[in-house]
Formats: sequence, structure tokens, C-alpha cells
Amino acid sequence: MALSLTVHQFDVDSTGKQVYVAGVVTASGSYSTGGDTLDLSNQSFIPSAQLPKQASLFTQTGQVYNYTFIQGTALNNNKVKIYNAGTEIAAGAYPSAILNDVIAFSAVYPKLQ
Repeated sequence: MALSLTVHQFDVDSTGKQVYVAGVVTASGSYSTGGDTLDLSNQSFIPSAQLPKQASLFTQTGQVYNYTFIQGTALNNNKVKIYNAGTEIAAGAYPSAILNDVIAFSAVYPKLQ
């Protein structure tokens, strides 16, 4: 199990109350039934200690896999579930299509005040 996020850009909205974050999630190792953990607490580019108000993941390479962000109770325990044709993939080594996929991440966070 290993999912990691690399933030490529962030921006503050015109009201100064929200932060928009975009990046890429990379998979390695093996998938766990129920989703793999995506730890957002180690992202210095995210200027918020709160969970995102909204987050989404999607393929940028046209792979057949769908990625679903499951918000946790803290920044370090969010999950990503991966589906193929509407069914969660089985636990085990990630298929090469996922390992080579460009999994885009976008989120909206409340800005630290």
C-alpha cells in the first residue's frame, strides 16, 4: 500500500478564504481492500490544517480505472478506492496500468486565517 501526492500548484480564491490545490497521486506497491490511505498531512504546500471541502481524483491517460476520494477524519487517514467497471479492484499488487497512470488530484481547502 502506497499512495503519494505531489502538489504542482495552488492558488487562493479572490475572497482569500479558500485554497485550490492541484497535483498528481502516484501508486506503488499493493492495493488494500477498502482503499489505500492518502496522507495529506505531509503536504507543506497546502496552507490549511483542515480537511478539504471538496476533492476529486481522475485519470489523465484514459485508463479504465476510476478513483474515488473517501474523506477521513484527519488529514492523514483519507482513502482512495479504485474501481474497474464499477467493481472495486482486488487486494494485491497494483496493475501496471495504475502504476503508469497519471492520477490527477484537485481539492478545495479552507485557508488558514
